[in-house]
Amino acid sequence: MKLNKIERLKADLKPIEYLSRLQSLDFANLDESDRFYLKNFGIYTQSQRTDEFMLRVRVAGGRIAIEQLEAIVKIAKEFDAKLILTARAQIELQKLRPDHILKAYNMLESLGLTSWQTLTDNFRNIVTDVYDGIGQNSQIEVYSLILQMQELFLKKAEYVGMAPRKFNTAICGTKSVVTSFFGNDCYFALAIKDGVYGFNLYLGGKNNEVAKSANIFVKQEDVVELFEAVIDAYLKYGFRGSRTKARLFFLIDSVGIKGFVEYIKEFYSKPISGAGELLVSKLDSSDDFYKLANGKYAYMFKSRFGEIDIASLESVIEFAKQNRLELRFGIEQNIYMFGLEHKEVPFKGLSENQNMLVCAGSRYCFFSLFDTKDRVQELELEKINRYGIKVGYSGCLKGCGRHNFSDIGLVAIRTNLYGNVEQGVRLFLGGLYTNGQSGARLIYWAIPLRALNSVINVIIEEFEASGFSDFEEFSKEVLAKFESEFLAFWFLAKLYTKQKASLKEADSFDYLLSGSGALVTEIQEGKDRLYESIKELERVVYS
Repeated sequence: MKLNKIERLKADLKPIEYLSRLQSLDFANLDESDRFYLKNFGIYTQSQRTDEFMLRVRVAGGRIAIEQLEAIVKIAKEFDAKLILTARAQIELQKLRPDHILKAYNMLESLGLTSWQTLTDNFRNIVTDVYDGIGQNSQIEVYSLILQMQELFLKKAEYVGMAPRKFNTAICGTKSVVTSFFGNDCYFALAIKDGVYGFNLYLGGKNNEVAKSANIFVKQEDVVELFEAVIDAYLKYGFRGSRTKARLFFLIDSVGIKGFVEYIKEFYSKPISGAGELLVSKLDSSDDFYKLANGKYAYMFKSRFGEIDIASLESVIEFAKQNRLELRFGIEQNIYMFGLEHKEVPFKGLSENQNMLVCAGSRYCFFSLFDTKDRVQELELEKINRYGIKVGYSGCLKGCGRHNFSDIGLVAIRTNLYGNVEQGVRLFLGGLYTNGQSGARLIYWAIPLRALNSVINVIIEEFEASGFSDFEEFSKEVLAKFESEFLAFWFLAKLYTKQKASLKEADSFDYLLSGSGALVTEIQEGKDRLYESIKELERVVYS
């Protein structure tokens, strides 16, 4: 197999060997190989924006000491950096200048923090539920396991930058979770077998693929050894040809999940037990306050869809210090405070970032087609939050907004289908993500941003009329019964005709047409021409 260009770089010079060059680099004059190697140490710049750098700070399990967060704020203030909370419970220093990035990196390392292995071909930050160990539904506290798992690979020469592609890991010992973890390459999900709590292993997830069951149950005391076997199997057998087909998903797709389990057995000395009963449900996160197992309260401080200004963060830190609160980052880009005696705090969050996951957007990422952090605020946020509808907003097809693991997923595009070139989105709908059943389906290839709220309103109205209280339940019991093309026609036709027809009663293509009048004459009839009907409806509705 011919190695891709990044693998050829690694063969010539391992990332750990590049470290000796770091302190003498001219950050204003980097080449493509420099940019790859720097990613292994959490330093990122794009060839299109060579005057801006990002430093991503590793925060294991989202837990960060107040003193550490104060240190990050100090660095941000000194170098006039922007702060971003990530979807892996980390924090980024953005907009660093070439003459500041090395100083910021060195300061971070001197304070006992690190940015190592947070980018490119590495075993990334290990995540868990934000209520790990202290929530009412926390069965197994996993933070100590996360630290042990991280110790296996962090700053170890044989692992730094040597994975075929990035590798995301989650482990959760909480029964009711804020966010799904089935989009990870490796997920240890709470389970029970023969009366013993442990974890079922799921493998091969990524932003647009759901992890598959490996049919393995592992006890708490064996998790670290099994995880080591998984990552070593991936190091040995992972594909190193095409970069686009190097994730664990593609290896499993090639050899099958049973085939990959056989690879794991090469590195795992203990007997393998079949999967237990999965214990995962969705936590209602509609309230900013949450009662903990000890009777005290947690508070969710909402970021501006990932962004947080220094002054606001300093207010959070000061309040936490005064009240001896613990701080954690959630993977949905918010900050949580733990240990409140009462359900009250002296400030409000920065947005309605209750059920959103939004990528960095064009202000911070060249690949994003527009500023998703601004555009998300144009959505029907009141309705979305009222019903707890999960929205993932990605600025490009890389899917950093996890749009496939949402009730409504959006991906930025540019389209000229309805006139001049304009901003738009692809719309995904109906993910069954909590238990890893399926990702959201692509319903619309192109919706102009000017029409997006109209489409979302029709979808929400259908949900309201269904009688279900949870959108994921609505997706399972109603949306899942219909093909994607039928749903695309259905919502467009309702938008066009203003009819109140119900999907719960629909059993054929003709149900909506039977009372639509204008549609019968203006839109091509017949299920055999459904695609043409959708295209014509889009032209009429959006033009």
